[in-house]
Amino acid sequence: MTHQRGFTLIEMIAVMVIMATLAVVAIGSFNPNDYQLSASRDELVAALRYAQSLSLSHTGATNYEVTLTGLGYSVTQGGAAIAHPVTGASAYNSSWSNVTLGSSGTVSFDGYGEPSLAGGLAWSGNQLAVTVTVGNVSDSLRVERITGFVR
Repeated sequence: MTHQRGFTLIEMIAVMVIMATLAVVAIGSFNPNDYQLSASRDELVAALRYAQSLSLSHTGATNYEVTLTGLGYSVTQGGAAIAHPVTGASAYNSSWSNVTLGSSGTVSFDGYGEPSLAGGLAWSGNQLAVTVTVGNVSDSLRVERITGFVR
């Protein structure tokens, strides 16, 4: 008499039920807004850091600024558009259809990298908080008042 090796039908069905349960839980917790929020927030942080680095490297020249609108931002030098550092497009800006910013106004950086605010933005203690919202998910980024550090 030979001993056969393998799985029984009951074992196979039990494994499939467990896998189906795990798949339902994983799909239920997936929210594409989380990824869009993270990408949009990181894009805005990069724009603010880029404007600050340009202001630091062009000491004494016209300050670089980031203008925030409800649905996007633009990076300029003294109000004039600058080229996008990656794509080379004539204007460094972004407009989102499903992302909103909780603040509107302008963040300018001087030759020392210190930020100043205009157009409705105000310091809350020693920082500026900007809320980024996608659908029902939101997150904040902060600009430090003295150093201009963005996080």
